[in-house]
Amino acid sequence: MGGMRRAVDLGVKQGVVKPVLKTPEEGKKMSNALDDKLEENAQGGNKAAAALLVKRRGRKKTILTSATGLKDDDSKIKKQTLLGG
Repeated sequence: MGGMRRAVDLGVKQGVVKPVLKTPEEGKKMSNALDDKLEENAQGGNKAAAALLVKRRGRKKTILTSATGLKDDDSKIKKQTLLGG
């Protein structure tokens, strides 16, 4: 078992594959660049790019964590009760 992860780990160990570690700022910059390119292609009439852009937009609103932890430090996790407490 292990699949692709095992193969990548073996490649890293042997020096064939170099792991790419990105900071959150680099990831955000890359994501914004991808969104801009998808927007450009969607306006050009590419239906696949438009669909992918819609899917990415919907998923961004539900992601609450980043590589460094919670986005909002004031976030409280609280179990809701049926009585509104």
